[in-house]
Amino acid sequence: MTRFFHGLTLFSVNAVPALGWFVEEWSAGTTLAVYWFENVAACLFVAIRIAIHQRLSPRRGHFRYQAPSRDRRASQTTTLLSGFLVTSLVFSVAHGLFLGFILFMLNHKGDRSLAGVEWHSAAVGCVIVLVFLLADLCVDLVRVRRWSFLQIEQTANRGLGRVVVVHLTLIFGLLGVAITGASTTLFGIFVVLKTMYSLSLLLPQWEPTTPPAWLSRVLNRLPNVHPGESFEDSWAKDRVEEAERRERNEQPWTPNPDGGERFGGATPAKPEATGRRRGRRSSPSVRR
Repeated sequence: MTRFFHGLTLFSVNAVPALGWFVEEWSAGTTLAVYWFENVAACLFVAIRIAIHQRLSPRRGHFRYQAPSRDRRASQTTTLLSGFLVTSLVFSVAHGLFLGFILFMLNHKGDRSLAGVEWHSAAVGCVIVLVFLLADLCVDLVRVRRWSFLQIEQTANRGLGRVVVVHLTLIFGLLGVAITGASTTLFGIFVVLKTMYSLSLLLPQWEPTTPPAWLSRVLNRLPNVHPGESFEDSWAKDRVEEAERRERNEQPWTPNPDGGERFGGATPAKPEATGRRRGRRSSPSVRR
């Protein structure tokens, strides 16, 4: 039931700008303004999910996040929440500045049919999108306490994927139309692709235990950075490392009263105070 509701809200959120473009004949500027608002609001709501999960179910990944990358040490210096907010908001601000610059240039050239923003239509679209996103958030807040860290991490990754798709829509959609002078059909294609990508997030993630045979045959014929290691061996090694990473992030986080940290509810053994014993050690006797 929950999956069906998420699918319904996701479809509704994407239907607002799509219907505005294809049915209500919104300009590209109005459509992108709604997309940008959806991006910012969705990222903030993902951050709320992360913060509440961190509060209700603290895990090591929230405070010493280990990202799925080769440079594991660098990823442990930040938290999941701060890393997500910095990345998503920086991209969103860059999107807003880029969008404003392109629309200003197109307006300066007199192409208001493409770049003009109908603020009333944009405001109505943003309000409808906000209502659907709030409904989706409320459903998740009821269950977020029972989520694993992997679930909240995947939610953050989907939010960042949304940011990247909007970024590509801005660059290749509006900028492509502005430079090439092609018809607005080109921008409509990107609206369809963005909607299809968002709906694809409803599909379960495929994580096979072994690589496809055809992929192994192809990659085993290519030069390898690790001589003597087959693609199957590399695949198995990566799966073991990923399982260890997930297990490490899932460890319960319990701060110690002295300001230290404790994982899994286990208290680290304290070293014995040997200073006094050393102080009581008698000096070596002097033979006469």
